[in-house]
Amino acid sequence: PTLAQKELEGPLPSLVASAHGTVLEIGPGSGNQLSRYDRSKITKIYGTEPTLGLHPALRENIKKNGLSDIYTIVPYSVEDVQGLKEYGVDQEAFDCVLSVQVFCSIPNPRATASALWRLLKPGGEMIVYEHVRSTDGISRRVQDLYQIVWPYVLQGCCLDRDTAKTFREAGAWSRIELQEPTKEDAWQAVPHIAGKLIKTS
Repeated sequence: PTLAQKELEGPLPSLVASAHGTVLEIGPGSGNQLSRYDRSKITKIYGTEPTLGLHPALRENIKKNGLSDIYTIVPYSVEDVQGLKEYGVDQEAFDCVLSVQVFCSIPNPRATASALWRLLKPGGEMIVYEHVRSTDGISRRVQDLYQIVWPYVLQGCCLDRDTAKTFREAGAWSRIELQEPTKEDAWQAVPHIAGKLIKTS
């Protein structure tokens, strides 16, 4: 199956639909996940998207999905504490943080994950769908070969990050519910982790 088919058939749609309360969406891009939100569960969504060129398409998709009154685009990265504060984004402000296929290209994933942990309320949920380094030896070698050119073709995307470990070490979690790649998925060039990490109350 293609990556798009895998998204539809996998856990991603239900993960996005589980977001509730005040939500922080990291790197929404042009808004691929907007149709998957369950508006009845949402109070407010803040989307941190520092790539200004994506904002027109993102605004259009926000409008298309009927979220204009609850979705605010924040033109800063999550590490820019002062920039976030301009939009009312502060420590322990969020019930949920959504991270979908963005940690592959974030320049400093460990610092970003720690920043996200601080932005979550106690008991808040880090909702994750990210591709990671394969656990299969042959696939890792394939990833290493792809990695030579992959970041230049796909805007800095890295195939070889241990993102599950990055999230686990970001802060104190009361519960970790991460689905890691199965043996059947391990051979793929872009296996994923999916699930939630619950911040300690």
